[in-house]
Amino acid sequence: MTQAEFDQIRLDALREILSIATGNAATSLSTMIDKRVDITVPNVMVEAIENIPEVLEGREKEATVVYFSVTGQISGSIFLSLSSSESMRLANMLTGRKEPQTGCLDEMGQSALKELGNILSGSYIMVLSQELKLKTKYSVPGLVSDMLGAIFDEILARLFLEAENAVIMESEFIVRGEVYRGHLILILPLNAVNTIIKALGNWEN
Repeated sequence: MTQAEFDQIRLDALREILSIATGNAATSLSTMIDKRVDITVPNVMVEAIENIPEVLEGREKEATVVYFSVTGQISGSIFLSLSSSESMRLANMLTGRKEPQTGCLDEMGQSALKELGNILSGSYIMVLSQELKLKTKYSVPGLVSDMLGAIFDEILARLFLEAENAVIMESEFIVRGEVYRGHLILILPLNAVNTIIKALGNWEN
């Protein structure tokens, strides 16, 4: 599936679903940290799986990735990719550290980022389940920190995904004027994409 295969109507519908999911995620995250959180998705793109590291700043870029497998009527994977600096900033904000941690993520920071990924993934799965009536669930999160090329080479090889393309969503988390940036990535085989497109048609009606 390429960008050309997403006609404007379907892409608009996808963005509307993303908007609903993002709103749900912002509410859940606000509850988690007891602060107002706004989440925006300034850009949505479709890219070949092998191009993911390049789209996310290059194969040599150090990053932290939280990942989930998706099963049910929709199968595939969800990834939250954060640069090393943003993962540390987000972990410090989420844990409310008085003295921000530097260096490598500790166990508390990793748990906080896994929970962030859990909230985001859960929000999108909830839309698929409740709005599109697709029975779908997701796994417990995994987390890895390394160069982007190494991360995605290893994870994608392990998942044996029957997919060629990924939906990549630039994401911004705004907390008290501070902006934190990352990418949420959906990798779905073509049959899963077709299922969503079919459900979108029913949902719009």
